[in-house]
Amino acid sequence: MSAAAGNARPAPRHWLVEGPAVQARVIGALIMREIQTRFGRHNLGFLWLFLEPMVLGSVLGAMHAAHGQALPGNPDPFLFSISGYVPFFMFRSVVNRAGSALHSNLTLLFHRQVTPVDVLIARNLLEAAAVFAVILIILGLAAWSAEVWPANIAQIFAGLVLMFLLCHGISMMLAAGVARWEGLERIIHPVTYLMMPLSGAFFALSWLPAETRDLLLWVPLVSIHEMIREAIFGAIFVSYYDIPYVILFILVVNLLGLAALRGARRKLEIF
Repeated sequence: MSAAAGNARPAPRHWLVEGPAVQARVIGALIMREIQTRFGRHNLGFLWLFLEPMVLGSVLGAMHAAHGQALPGNPDPFLFSISGYVPFFMFRSVVNRAGSALHSNLTLLFHRQVTPVDVLIARNLLEAAAVFAVILIILGLAAWSAEVWPANIAQIFAGLVLMFLLCHGISMMLAAGVARWEGLERIIHPVTYLMMPLSGAFFALSWLPAETRDLLLWVPLVSIHEMIREAIFGAIFVSYYDIPYVILFILVVNLLGLAALRGARRKLEIF
């Protein structure tokens, strides 16, 4: 072996590998910090992350089932309600928590490796993980107790991924907006509640007139709920959704969110 070969140093890791690896470690640490901050070190507190959407969704589903009125297409009313509310719970939780995301982690943003995007990704992944777990439990219970098998499991989780990406983009825009104008945070909560009747969580577009259906399809939440509902119930009723429009909407809000957060970090560093 030549001296040159013996003294050769290993080539440095490419930035395309090193960058994502560092960001993944940062996001993992932020997730663990978020869990401890929100729920402490008690197991029951952490379990509430999964129990909250399950309990709220089950109560709403039971109320609709107890009403006794058959739904068009005759889907199971409990499963119809809970499978609509739980994805909307992801939207509500992610969007409602966006306003406090940057200010509650302000000290961390002085570290070069921690960015506002990392903070939002960590928070949003935590909320999404709870919803994914609850949906799995719901589908398992439905298959075991009522023998209702989902028509397309892959499509269910594709719809949930679209919901997460939509929520993430909106949350970035709102977090940046609150950093510039704190009064915006007071508006977020009422708006998310007002969105519930328009989200498609508790109705199918096939039940509505064509003119109303065309208007509601401009709301991306409606298409996502229709997609998930079709994947669960199959051909019980006709589903209407526009996934290319949803993907375009997601790309736009995420790009706007990234640009807004870039400007927000400079403002936060002043303080």
